[in-house]
Amino acid sequence: MRGKIVGIIIFMLLTTPLLSTTANAGDEENPEITDSDDDAFGNIDIKSVWFWEKSEEPDCLFVCMKINEPKLYKIQQTFAVFWEYNGTIYGCGTFIGLYIIGWESWSAGEYINSAPAGGPNYFEIDKGTYDKSTGIITWKIPKDILGNPNPGDVLTKTWSNAFQRFGFLGLIGLSRPIIDQMAKIFFGNSLWDYAPNESNEYGLDYIIQY
Repeated sequence: MRGKIVGIIIFMLLTTPLLSTTANAGDEENPEITDSDDDAFGNIDIKSVWFWEKSEEPDCLFVCMKINEPKLYKIQQTFAVFWEYNGTIYGCGTFIGLYIIGWESWSAGEYINSAPAGGPNYFEIDKGTYDKSTGIITWKIPKDILGNPNPGDVLTKTWSNAFQRFGFLGLIGLSRPIIDQMAKIFFGNSLWDYAPNESNEYGLDYIIQY
């Protein structure tokens, strides 16, 4: 009898942290990635990022990014989230051009930074929303372009970024770092945000649920 009780206690100690981690994953209150406020202009200032799934749509992964101060009339913004699965880097992103004509492009898949347009396995997707009232950007991504992760698999090395583009300044030869430095000098804020704060930091892992 005593042996059974000890066994139950050991089982509870071993499983409770796992159950707690799983229960807390994938919502706005318990995001995998958090970032400092006011370290970039509000329309690209990342507050948090979280991953989640729906039992009724087990073939899709949802990714949400929350921006601190979304603004309706900001042009050429880019938002992206990245992670690693089975040694491969995956990501999702959206580019917002001119709000006036509703120009938005959404993409996801295996991401190669040095490859044009993210590489041959980084695809355009048609499932995405940007709620201007809450600042929440949501990607709905088919898992078959994300390596087909199974329940219990782990997405690691999570991070994200957001930045403001300036096409004309780029065309006349100014690089993004130079443009960002100019913005800091003249406006006191950054046109580029990383979450977590530093480019070599990562957020929490996410465990696939379905």
